[in-house]
Amino acid sequence: MKEYVQRLKDNCPKRRFAFWWIFRLLMVYAFVAGFFKKPFDITDPLQVGANLVAMFAWEILMLCSPKRVFRYMPSVIQTFSILIVFAASFCGKFLNFYYDIRLWDAALHFLGGAGCVFLGYEFACALIKRDKKDASLSMVLLAAVGFSFIGATAWELFEFTFDQVAGMMSGYPGDSQHWSLLLALDTAKAVTLFDPIVPERWPIMDIMGDIVLNTVGALVAYIFLKLVPYRHKGRFKFDFDFAQERETVNV
Repeated sequence: MKEYVQRLKDNCPKRRFAFWWIFRLLMVYAFVAGFFKKPFDITDPLQVGANLVAMFAWEILMLCSPKRVFRYMPSVIQTFSILIVFAASFCGKFLNFYYDIRLWDAALHFLGGAGCVFLGYEFACALIKRDKKDASLSMVLLAAVGFSFIGATAWELFEFTFDQVAGMMSGYPGDSQHWSLLLALDTAKAVTLFDPIVPERWPIMDIMGDIVLNTVGALVAYIFLKLVPYRHKGRFKFDFDFAQERETVNV
């Protein structure tokens, strides 16, 4: 345990831990408050609780052995994931921003698509650092964009699974996928990115709008990294000292 704690300290500044815990404590509050909300809806604390666990992903990854690529992921990735999860779960679900603010869901999908490209970029760099190999920028960017599409798909699968499980537990499906036009009527959420033409197409228009925004965000991030490939020093060279034994990242 002592070695694990030291590993966390070596790879993450103290101020970053403090920053993370501000959002984690707010999520704990939302989780507890969900049980006292009237009318009570079990999907509220369930969704917040599931997302709260995701806020500890980096610390969990640091439990892996040095042979695992996850040990080479920088702590900054958790800052991004915490902000996105907080915006989606605490603000979107708990504070109801999805239905009160017109572009809240759209902005999150755009930022999520872009952010997952950066996560994929960092994952590719972690593989390179672990294996002490070099790779072309084109290959790294291809992996990063592919990771973004996998991440977007995984998120939709999570929402679908959560709604199904919530339905089995409460007798009424959850609303992670925002599938109900009835709930969206008379709210800012009723207007989708594309005109559904008929009400029956509203759920699919909402989902397809999410996918389009994920793709646009990924494209913007790809262009940015193409122009500003941080960590990358040339066609194949990376800004890593492969002879260095210590794993400290501190970014």
